[in-house]
Amino acid sequence: MQSNLWKALPVLGLAAVIMLACGLPAAAQSENQNQGLELVGTWRVQVTQVDCQTGVPLSPTAFPSLLTFAFGGTMAEDTTNPAFGPGQRGAGQGVWRYEGHRTYRVRSVAFINYTTPPNPAAHNPGFEAGEQTIVQTITFKDDRDAWTSVASIEFTDATGAVYRQGCAVASAQRF
Repeated sequence: MQSNLWKALPVLGLAAVIMLACGLPAAAQSENQNQGLELVGTWRVQVTQVDCQTGVPLSPTAFPSLLTFAFGGTMAEDTTNPAFGPGQRGAGQGVWRYEGHRTYRVRSVAFINYTTPPNPAAHNPGFEAGEQTIVQTITFKDDRDAWTSVASIEFTDATGAVYRQGCAVASAQRF
């Protein structure tokens, strides 16, 4: 009986060494991957379009959007921007990455499905069928359930030519 125990001991020791060797890098890797995951989830966002040079709002009120950030660095977005006609802008798809210091970089794109002329009464500058790309920097301050962002926006026509650029600021609350 004691002989069997002595035979099993090296096998158990080897198994323990293998588990420790495999487990430690996995633990360190998951710790690094968890950095910045406070963004994951769905957020109610209030967006204000602003003049890129002065920061002055370009419309009288903010409009709501929903942004959902997933593990692995993908995101989905939908907006109620009143400048777009019904069904004119599709939902956005994008990617995000942690930049450090509770800051994230997000890039998303949405299709503009049809062209409309300008309508100044509705704060609508007119849009060409093509794409809208938004690049934003999201920053958390003291609250895990709230953030602010600054964004640059680019509109391209169906050929990919840029025809307009803009800026926005936003604030968000966890859903």
